[in-house]
Amino acid sequence: MADIINFPDKDERLLENGNKNMEAQDFLAAKNDFKKLYQQTPTFFYAKKLVAALQHLGDYAGALQLADDHFTAFMNDSEGFTGYFHLLLLDTQFLAAHKLLQYKNTRREFPQLKEELNQLENAQTLLSADLKSVKKKQLDYLDKVQQPIKPQDWQTLIKGVSLADFLAICQEYLPHVQNPFIPPKLIEELVQDGAQGEINVVGKKINLAELPLPEDTEVLHKTLAIIEEEVQDNPQLKMLIIPEIKAHFALLYPFLPNENEAIDWAQSYILEYKEMFGEDISTEEWSHYQQIQAKKEKLRQIYQSLDEDHRN
Repeated sequence: MADIINFPDKDERLLENGNKNMEAQDFLAAKNDFKKLYQQTPTFFYAKKLVAALQHLGDYAGALQLADDHFTAFMNDSEGFTGYFHLLLLDTQFLAAHKLLQYKNTRREFPQLKEELNQLENAQTLLSADLKSVKKKQLDYLDKVQQPIKPQDWQTLIKGVSLADFLAICQEYLPHVQNPFIPPKLIEELVQDGAQGEINVVGKKINLAELPLPEDTEVLHKTLAIIEEEVQDNPQLKMLIIPEIKAHFALLYPFLPNENEAIDWAQSYILEYKEMFGEDISTEEWSHYQQIQAKKEKLRQIYQSLDEDHRN
């Protein structure tokens, strides 16, 4: 009786060819094989294969974009995590590399990766002596625009710069900032990157190591919890109040209200929107929230000027 020969299916042949092409350093052919596999079955396994081929071809941005589609899987895979980290270094995204080492699900020590990052940042600083000057000019331009930083402009600003240089640039810029949308963005980036030291924002000093991220602040959590409880029977009111609180606190960061002021901030929004819906609010009730109302009015004027600029 003749033996039955099992021929590999199309996916197996592509995978085998792709692996052979990688070994032969024919990375373009390997990319084409793995791309076909991934298009047919977009799994993490095939994504890792394709990311490796793209990396060898020097397409770091494309490799990172694909890896981001499987970010959690890369973070939970030791080889994937290291590979993702090296991609950031190859793409000179040093701040993103610092951020990755602060990632909440990877609180292990990575001395070798930290040392690699430190060496590359030092080399970048030596080889790009004028880089800080270029970044300062970019930041000065964005300050004059009086608008939130566009994603593309932000990526241009933070790419290629070391954390030490970025901190120094921020320390020089923030005492004289004019654009209200920039300080929260810069401070949040520094905190996410694990920057250490004090920084002066228009005459107010803050310690970066002690500062939580905006979404982790107790005053925000407490304010939102009070709103949730107070207006739970009025979903329309809740839908209007909560986005505005988040927008206002985002602009106030890092100088948010104290935690013990959360109830007053929450009540000021509740009373205001109840009045908008026709409920009578006494002058005596409003008198307790005059300072908060004044702050809210300034914040609304900033956002209103932004809307007017967009219409024009």
